[in-house]
Order: sequence, then C-alpha cells, then structure tokens
Amino acid sequence: MEIKQATHKDLTTIMEIIEDGRASLKAQGSPQWQNGYGPNKAQMTNDIVNNFCWVAVVDDKIVAVASLVEGIDPVYTAINGKWIRSDEKGYVALHRVAVAKNFAKKGIAKKFLGKLIHIAKQNGFQDIRIDTYPENFAMMKTIDALGFVYCGQVEFPIPAGLRNAYQLSLP
Repeated sequence: MEIKQATHKDLTTIMEIIEDGRASLKAQGSPQWQNGYGPNKAQMTNDIVNNFCWVAVVDDKIVAVASLVEGIDPVYTAINGKWIRSDEKGYVALHRVAVAKNFAKKGIAKKFLGKLIHIAKQNGFQDIRIDTYPENFAMMKTIDALGFVYCGQVEFPIPAGLRNAYQLSLP
C-alpha cells in the first residue's frame, strides 16, 4: 500500500469512498455521517487545499481516505474526561476515515492509519487524536489496535454528535 496526499483530481474517487463509508454506517444502524452530516465535497476540497487529505493506493487504485488535521479542534477542548497530555507543539487529529466497499474488512484502515501516524511523528507531532461514534465497533477495534487510549467523550454540535475520544501519545 502506498499513501499520498490527495489532489483535486482525486476528489471524485474520494467522494465515492466517503459515500461507501456513509452507506456502511447506515447499514449498521449508525446515525454517524447520516442526514446531511459528515464529510461533504466542500469539506474534502478544503482538506485537499490545506494538505490534510491523504489517500491509500493499492494497485494504482485509491482504496481509502483520511484527513490528518493540524490545529486545535474546539470540540476537543470540551472533553468529558481527560486527555493524556497536552503537547506544547499541538496535536493532529485523524478525521473523515473511510475505506472503499470492495476493500472493507481487509485491514486497510489499520495499515493506512498506521502510516499516517508515522507521518505525523516525522512532522514532529507526539500527540495524535481521533474520535468515533460510540457504536462504531469496527473503528473502535482499529483505534485500539493502533495503540490509542480512550480519554473520554466529546460532542459535536450536530444530531447524534457524541463521540468517543482517543489519544495516542508518542515518545
């Protein structure tokens, strides 16, 4: 698997993968990313412009997308719990993770996110955060497998906005 920063020419494929993720969550009965909430074309375009959006490529085909977002997330400042540490250099957050339906349940998300964690570390970040809906068991399993620690819950100002929040504190 190769990973690369997304470009504008990747946007159509990225949105197809986001839709695969939305459909998968809906099939699980999850309200996450439903009813007009969740990643959209404008947000993904913004992530591309800001060099936050990354894609995983297998056999010259984009199979997954995620955004590695730098900067303070206001939702994360109001955690019902406690972050492991607050890094003076700031943190990066992994957001908008989705895998193409034909590549789901093959360990792609874990490998992809592992590579993004490595990139964050190379860029000097020791504090990586991620969140997911409390019943997104597949994502929670991936998050746990990558060594993240549950820190509490945050709430996005949207319907069903409660999320479990995790942190990976690197040496």
